[in-house]
Amino acid sequence: MKPEIIEIFNETAEQVPLSREDLSRLTDLIRIHEQRNFLTLEVVFVNDSEILEMNRKYLGHDYVTDIITFPYHENEEPVEGTLFCCLTQISRQSRELNTEFGMELLRVVIHGLLHLVGYDDDTEQQRNRMHSLENKYITLYQDF
Repeated sequence: MKPEIIEIFNETAEQVPLSREDLSRLTDLIRIHEQRNFLTLEVVFVNDSEILEMNRKYLGHDYVTDIITFPYHENEEPVEGTLFCCLTQISRQSRELNTEFGMELLRVVIHGLLHLVGYDDDTEQQRNRMHSLENKYITLYQDF
């Protein structure tokens, strides 16, 4: 089942090298490999101050982060949620990691999608598992 609704909102002045078609390809890959269907997916691109405010308000963290994921389903099909992605933080990360901005953005979005389908990154083992899955989906996406 393909998502019925995929929406992208850019609340920044930055260009976003990710289209609805790209998101559809990513959700297709995760649907196939994780056997989870998506119904509604929103991706909202924000700046540092917006993500910081959200991180403080909803998670009690006082720092800028690259992504915050809000699922709207409860461990059942179909998957619905919103990914808030901080473009400036993703840009900083891409420079720190010496990788292309588009590739880091792809990794962050995949990370958020993995959270939506039930993966966590609270422990080192969970973080390693998610990082491995991010690499898997980047490779599959490039070969798709």
